[in-house]
Amino acid sequence: MKGMRSINEKEQLGQNSILQSTEDVEYLVRSVQKLLEEPDTVIQCWEVESINPGLLNFTTSGIYRIRGTATVVGASLSWSLILKCIKPDSAEKEDVTYHNYWKREAEIFSSGLLDHLPGRIIAPRCFAIQDRPDQTIGLWMEDVSGQSKCDHVWSLDDWGWIAECLGEFHGAYLTGTSQPQQEWICPYWLKSWVSGCRQYAPSIQEPKLESGFGDDDTGARGRHIGVGGSERYAIAGSIQEQAHSIWQWFNQYSGQMEKVINSLDPLPRVLSHQDLAQGNIFLPSERLDDSVLTLIDWQFMSISGVGEELGKLFGVNASFGHIAAEDIFAAKEEVFDRYVHGLRTAGWIGDERLARYGYCVAVAARSMWEVPEWLKWVDQSCTASDSNEELDRKISTRARIITIQKEMSFEAAELAHALFT
Repeated sequence: MKGMRSINEKEQLGQNSILQSTEDVEYLVRSVQKLLEEPDTVIQCWEVESINPGLLNFTTSGIYRIRGTATVVGASLSWSLILKCIKPDSAEKEDVTYHNYWKREAEIFSSGLLDHLPGRIIAPRCFAIQDRPDQTIGLWMEDVSGQSKCDHVWSLDDWGWIAECLGEFHGAYLTGTSQPQQEWICPYWLKSWVSGCRQYAPSIQEPKLESGFGDDDTGARGRHIGVGGSERYAIAGSIQEQAHSIWQWFNQYSGQMEKVINSLDPLPRVLSHQDLAQGNIFLPSERLDDSVLTLIDWQFMSISGVGEELGKLFGVNASFGHIAAEDIFAAKEEVFDRYVHGLRTAGWIGDERLARYGYCVAVAARSMWEVPEWLKWVDQSCTASDSNEELDRKISTRARIITIQKEMSFEAAELAHALFT
């Protein structure tokens, strides 16, 4: 077989369970040849590494880094590829309009939509799309991992720069770049995601306010979980009182959620990635004037309202600790200000309150997942016999975030009155 004559193919296959057949090896060879831009590339050897096992989307069966050496015109070169295998899951993920439609990323790469994105955002190249015998689809892609800053926590300026690039990207669609019209692009991402959260989020009950708790700062049930920072953001009282107050707000806000989400429809529309967790963002290790932002995992691609995607960028990275806890309140405004700067750089002269509204609603809507999870942690803390500093830290940080979600829900209500009535 062309490209494989110098290795023991059977021995190599036996060592790597994800590559099971001659057809798999043929896809590997073709992908490496495209990567190295040499049709006569001969692969010498390879090894497979599973990436993020146990932390995958419902529709992802596995992500693998395959790396090795190859001979190109007599020279030995190292190479690395990503093989991402996507799979069918539950019935709703067969719906092309669902936020987690399982074939979306394969459709995106097949369309060539990511080949020429506006602004400073790029995507990895996809060299081949393989229909595999186990009913999964293999995406053979460029490995861009060597291009990214590897720190767990990124600075305010890093997050601001990302938001600025996102603003330029969105601004292009508001100033003349044609929006794609394919049916498999999610038309109402936030609405679909909220529905999914309600299906999969932990069930919650009204937190109990038991007499005598909160009288002192000793013992697990009387512990105060402070949120630090400005007194404006402090949540007073015992952990039970905090939980009950948040539960009351959450129940009221949940009842309004359908109306709130529908209110996003009049916003100017932009193509959005909608899964901007740190692991999908490849930030250049050295930022120059011509630096680009590489985004992977376009599974959630949508047409969303201006500002909406900023809610995911801020919210998910605050929750996962990629924004320092002490920077969370500052980051909330930094990313918005830089996002608007990006919109203006792209030439958009619209009312920035529209973007602010999309941002506020998207941040507040994340409470549909984060409040039930937080209440579960609180229950664990209150029933534990011993103090758990790690759990208390998680509760404290999440309380800061939920405080922001509450405040932004109130800000969104004020903006809606000013913008839409």
